[in-house]
Amino acid sequence: MEANTLIKETHKWEIEEFKGDPACTITPSSNESDYNTTDENVRIYAFNVRLYVNRTIAPSGKDPKSDADRKLRNLVDSVLDDFDKNYTLTGIVNPTGYTFINLFALPSTWGYSGREDNFRVAELLVTCRISVDLSAL
Repeated sequence: MEANTLIKETHKWEIEEFKGDPACTITPSSNESDYNTTDENVRIYAFNVRLYVNRTIAPSGKDPKSDADRKLRNLVDSVLDDFDKNYTLTGIVNPTGYTFINLFALPSTWGYSGREDNFRVAELLVTCRISVDLSAL
């Protein structure tokens, strides 16, 4: 997400106030494990990727609310494009015994956030499939 030029700031936790717009947070959501063989298991880790666009700021002459929807549509497309282009997350370093297989980005859900709904938000659930070599743990 940090490499996406449309996103002004990225956080690995839910932050109270953004300094840039649009913003992104990535937080753990869930995990599951499946026993594959006596030597190897498969784990699925899920993360919420939330994209925030301010609804109170717009270029001169534009409605901030409709402009936020336009920006968020473009932002969601660019993030999904990023995941499609790099579905193995090239460059990540895994601990010994863990092999990253691939990720899946599910459809986004849209909503509003902030005390007075001042942000338009899209949330993507991204799941990562990991192979765990039990003999290496």
